[in-house]
Amino acid sequence: MKVVDSTFLIDLLRGRKEVLKVIDSKEPLLTTQINMYEVIRGLFLKDTPSSKLIQAIEMLENIKILPLDDNSIIKSAEISSDLIKKGSIISDCDCLTAGIALSKGVNRIITRNAKHFERIKGIKVENY
Repeated sequence: MKVVDSTFLIDLLRGRKEVLKVIDSKEPLLTTQINMYEVIRGLFLKDTPSSKLIQAIEMLENIKILPLDDNSIIKSAEISSDLIKKGSIISDCDCLTAGIALSKGVNRIITRNAKHFERIKGIKVENY
């Protein structure tokens, strides 16, 4: 199974064709509550019309969203602290996304932001 990150979701909303090659009808798309937050926050920041906001929410309803729970918070904190100790800091949102995925047994993330996720032990990154 694979988690798609915010870059993928944004490109999917924009109708970019490169995301279509990643979508496999046999394997459901997964994302996290963190990615849902990032996408919706971005739409609010851009004062997106409500019709586009509704379209984004409908798209997210068709994707299984992995929750932020106690286990994923612990895993995310471990990831972040390991990276800080190495001097290789990434955003909290990326640590939380990876922590949620790993705590749920998912180790593959699809992103255009490979540089950040490649730093995380146990994550396999797929670019598109």
